[in-house]
Formats: sequence, structure tokens, C-alpha cells
Amino acid sequence: MCCLVGIDVGTTNCKAVAYDVNGEMKAFAKHKTETYYLGNNWSEFDPGQLWSAVQDILKELSRQLKGEKIDGIAVASMGAAGVLLDENDNWIHRSITWFDTRTKEVANWWKNTFGDEKVYSITGFVPNPMAGITKIQWIRKRNPEKFKSVKHWLSMQDYIAYRLTGKACVDYSIGCRTMAFDLENKCWSKEILDHADIPMEMCSNLKPSGELLGRVTKEASVLTGIEADTPVYTGGMDYVCGAFASGLCESGEVLSAVGTSEQILMVTDNPVNDMKHISTNFTCVNYVVNNKYYIAGQVISSGVILDWFHKEIAREDVTKMISEAQQSTIGANGVIMLPHFRGKYVPGADPFSRGAFVGLTTSHTRGDIVRSILEGLCYESTVIIEKLEEVTHNKINRIHVVGGAVNSSFWMQLKADILGKPVICMEVPEEVTLGAAMLAGLGSGIYKSPSDAIEKTRKKETIYEPDPGRHRKYHLIMDEVYKKVYLALKETNYSINRILKKIN
Repeated sequence: MCCLVGIDVGTTNCKAVAYDVNGEMKAFAKHKTETYYLGNNWSEFDPGQLWSAVQDILKELSRQLKGEKIDGIAVASMGAAGVLLDENDNWIHRSITWFDTRTKEVANWWKNTFGDEKVYSITGFVPNPMAGITKIQWIRKRNPEKFKSVKHWLSMQDYIAYRLTGKACVDYSIGCRTMAFDLENKCWSKEILDHADIPMEMCSNLKPSGELLGRVTKEASVLTGIEADTPVYTGGMDYVCGAFASGLCESGEVLSAVGTSEQILMVTDNPVNDMKHISTNFTCVNYVVNNKYYIAGQVISSGVILDWFHKEIAREDVTKMISEAQQSTIGANGVIMLPHFRGKYVPGADPFSRGAFVGLTTSHTRGDIVRSILEGLCYESTVIIEKLEEVTHNKINRIHVVGGAVNSSFWMQLKADILGKPVICMEVPEEVTLGAAMLAGLGSGIYKSPSDAIEKTRKKETIYEPDPGRHRKYHLIMDEVYKKVYLALKETNYSINRILKKIN
């Protein structure tokens, strides 16, 4: 009986799930990811805590499997956050989170000294604080002596794989998130690394997703309970693995992965990096199967806003909050929420933009505010999808959606009504780990091809059709009000950031 394990090193939790050949769960374990919040909106991960979390979930998985042989493991992870290890495999600085924008000055340095267009033509990236290389440069500037001892620069995926196998190896879909990856030639860019003064030997070996990278060492076996010599295969970027598990492997297919953030991607045959669209800040990088690419943008703050409101303001169960939102009306009785709580990424990056509630009065209820959060998130993703259509010259007919949000039929119907397109939700409770496990299955030969893996693991779909009447109303609100809020607040947010810098 086949047993494939997918590991998801996520922003909120680390998870490990064992699957059979049909994508049915055999065992499941998770452990919270600790995020350390500092001043100035800075945030970090502790690499030691993450490795400890992975050890715990693998021990639990091993206990549940009761000695069953594992045919392969693959790791999916968040992108951008990096780990720097010295020659003794000790980390020299906590990992700067992918959504931390403290490196905006480094991103500007790239723009001024290397040029937006040159970076974009090589990497498919517009220089921005999300790029992994900017975070490594920031750490080096403040810890020059410690940086001299660095042997490995790892992303989260290859960090965990390195701990398991002793091999520093990363797949293309994660490697390209560093902004040091040559998109066309599928290798590290010597020109980029030289400009950053980062030696190439510090970088992990590059491989396509689903290739053998190493085997579990005896030391890692003791720590995790996974049998030594178990094969470990290259995985991929978390939401990209989720896209594969959701059935995306052909050009033109679109996924919205709604979690802490909302990642929106379209599979393409070739890189979409026409210079005339560079200001949109869309990233076009490597997909995990069929030698494809994908163009992507994101709503940096998505589910995290609902979680913040639940914990800090409402102090009420999220299910009850959403139930109250259903009692509100279209347009949330005039409340508009701008979801830039961690800045704006696309179309057009703006790390200084902030979240906002506009139109509040004392007559508004908690349900109105919660509805405005959900509507605001749907407006923002619709703006991104409209821009994707413009950039790719492709009409998007339907959207696949995965993530925790699919558990709310109200939220998904809202998304369909605002988008004006069918929303297809797959019953895949852990799409990221399933996608990683499918890549391990491809590497081990259990699946003959990506389409074979998708066919064997295909799950039931729920389709939400847009209501034309509601769509017209929402489109009016979006065009006449929502799209103007960001521009109206832009200078005010710049002033807030400038003043805070002066007084703190």
C-alpha cells in the first residue's frame, strides 16, 4: 500500500500528512508556527522552533502510521523567508518573515543600482521587500561579522530538507522567490549574486519539483521517528503545491489560495514579463509541473484580518461573526474595508499603504464590519484578477479556490457575486500537503505523470455561480467607491509612516 508524506512549513502552522495513492489521508499532525512580532511592524521566525515543530509532527505521524513504510516525502513551504547557517549548522539570525517589509530600502537599492527592468528580465521579479535576497542583505548589513561565517543560505523548504537529509537542495518554484534565480536558464543568476556580493556556493543546489534530493539520515531518523534512508523529493512553494493538488496543470487555469494571505496565480506556457507591465508588480516564475510557469499576485493580508478582528476587537467565535455578517446588506450598510494591513503588493506595490475602515457611523453593527472585511477582501482580489486578464490577454472564465475560506459558503458566494465568475471549491482539506505528496509520488514513480496524479486524487467540487443582480450592485460599489479609497488615503498613509519614523 502506497504511503506518501507532504510537509507544509506554513506561516500559521507546520503540518505533515500521509496519503495513499488516491489522496486519502492516512495520518495527520500539526504544530503552531511561532511568529515573533517586534517594533516597527517587524516580524521573524525562529528556525530552531520550526525544525522542532517539524520533528514533533513527524514523530506524531510516525506513531500514527505504526511502522508503515513511507514511499516518499516532499516539503512545501512559504517563500522568501530565509535561513542562514554557519559551518556548524547553527543559524546566525532569526528568519525575517516573508511579509516583513523592513527591507524596502534594500529593494530601492536594487532599483537604483541595478535597475527594475534588468532585474525583471532576469528573474521575473520587480525588486520589492518580499524578495528573499533583500532579507539576506539586510541581515548581512547589520551582522557583518556573523555573516562571514555563513555556509548555507536556505529558504524554508530546503532548510527542512537539509535537516532531514544533510543535502542543501531547493526546487525552482522556491528558488525563484529569492530574486536571484535566472528564469530562462533555470539556474542561479551570477550577475544578480555578484551585484549583491553573495557567493554562489552559499546557495542550495537547484532541481525541478518532484526529483530525489536525498534520503533521511540516521540522525534525522532519531529526531523524527521517520525510518532512515526514506527518500525525500523536492517539493514547491506552498500555494503552488496547493494549485497542483487542485488540478491545475494546464495554461490559463487560475487558482485563488485563501489563507493568511490570498495568493492568486494563473498557469502559463511561458514567462509573462513584458516590460510594459513591470509597474503592476506581478511575478511570473516557475510552476511545479509540466515545465510551466505562473503569473501571480497576492492580497498580503487576507484571513489574517479576520483573525485579527476576532482576537483583538470582537473576541467572538469566527463562525458567529460570519453568521452576523450574513444579516447585513450588500455593501455592509456603507462600510468599506481596505485590506492593506500589511501593505499593498499588486497591482503596483506600496509597502506604506495601510488598512482602513471607511464610512463608519454609530448605527453600524459588528455584522456590518465583518461583512465589510469579507467584501473588501473580495474587492481586492477582483481588482487583481481583472488586471491579470489585462496583462495576459486571457479572459478568465472561472476561479478555483482553496484554503480555509472554502469552509464558509457565505464567503465563497460573496466571492462569486463580486467576481462575476463561477468559483470552484475543491473538497481538499489540506491541499498544500497533498500537492507536496503528489510531487513525492511523481518522483517515486507512483504516478506516471502530473495528469495521472490529478486524476487519481481528484476530489468532489462545489461550484458557486454568481448572481447577476448582486454582481451589478457590487460592481457599482467597487468602481464608484472601493477603487478610489486607496488613492484617497495614499498621501495620508505616507504621512503617518513619515511621522512615526520621526517620533519613534
